[in-house]
Amino acid sequence: MEEVLEEVTVSAKGQVTLPSKVRKKMNIAKGEKLLLVKEDNTLKLVPIPKLSKLAGVDKDLFKGRKLSKEIEAMRDEEDE
Repeated sequence: MEEVLEEVTVSAKGQVTLPSKVRKKMNIAKGEKLLLVKEDNTLKLVPIPKLSKLAGVDKDLFKGRKLSKEIEAMRDEEDE
């Protein structure tokens, strides 16, 4: 379900200011990059996560696995 946060105005230069209340709620900091996404007649601003925030997000996926052995096995299959 969509949540309307606040109304904003487009300036003469085509700029939109994100209100501080919205930035705080969405944890958007100065200098952070956003994607502008068009879906039908809707525009969405989507924060692009910094790589540092993504560090370790896949740790459970690789827990207890020996990736070098898995890669070696895949290479062996390719050679056959």
